[in-house]
Amino acid sequence: MKLVGARLLLAVVAVGVVLAAAEGFLRWRSPDSEAFGAAQELPWIRDGADRGDVFTVDPRFGFRPRLGNEVYDEYGTQRNEYGLEKTAGRTRVLFLGDSVTARRTLVEAIAEVYGGERFEYWNAGVESFNTVQEVAFYFEYNAAIEPDHVILTFHLNDYETTPIAFLDGEGRVMVFAPNQPARRIQPWLFEHSRLYRLWLGRVRTRGGDFAAVAKEVHESLRQLRDALREQGVRLTVLVLPIMKRPEKWRPHERYLRGHVLKFLDREGIRHFDLLPPLREAFDRGVPRGDAWHPSAEESEVFAEYLAERGLLREAGVGQ
Repeated sequence: MKLVGARLLLAVVAVGVVLAAAEGFLRWRSPDSEAFGAAQELPWIRDGADRGDVFTVDPRFGFRPRLGNEVYDEYGTQRNEYGLEKTAGRTRVLFLGDSVTARRTLVEAIAEVYGGERFEYWNAGVESFNTVQEVAFYFEYNAAIEPDHVILTFHLNDYETTPIAFLDGEGRVMVFAPNQPARRIQPWLFEHSRLYRLWLGRVRTRGGDFAAVAKEVHESLRQLRDALREQGVRLTVLVLPIMKRPEKWRPHERYLRGHVLKFLDREGIRHFDLLPPLREAFDRGVPRGDAWHPSAEESEVFAEYLAERGLLREAGVGQ
């Protein structure tokens, strides 16, 4: 019996030595940013000289902007001219989204069409946020401004789960978007073990689980819809296309667009598909942005299209 126990202990020690050696080898050969196919890093956060001042690690969102500074107020919205107390006769509109929202081009185009007499435009856009993060950020911070209308911009790359974020040895924010639901991943091991990342990428995930990630995204949208409906707050989703001619889209991009539109239809969530005005912008020959961000001119076409279809309504009108 003692011999069996000794052999078992020896085997455990041997396995531990092999794992430690493998971990050491991967650390020697691989940078901190190597995810081995288990996730996709957002290197612009790591490489940005001032990102440590703008973003911070927060397990609830993976990462988020620092609040209470010159960029974001304590409610998680970009600084603006409005006070927290509502003005009679004005509808408070809150925009949620990623870089398209954060860079303000679309928000400003909509504000230009509708003007500032009857509406306030609050911007809670955050670079590289996805829908899961945006909804969590709303409930944690943005809801305090008590909007009358929430407009969420949904990009086709928003089918992502809560990212994993941590500080590397130099104090830089490292952010990884996993290709599995976050609840399936151990954040501490992902941060500290290259071997764990290799196992996730090569054995566990095998290309990811889109269905599970999409389920998380859809659950977040339902949660937002139900909470706003209970409070009498209007919700609208703007489905952003890839900013390329549709015939140049990849099959997966076409699939993602159809997938989110079917979901929104099925769930009764008010939404606008911005592919038709994108086609119009191409026909007009307006200056173009990049594949993910509309130019100011394209945003103006989007805003005109949305206004013609009654995007905004005054508080108490047609709620």
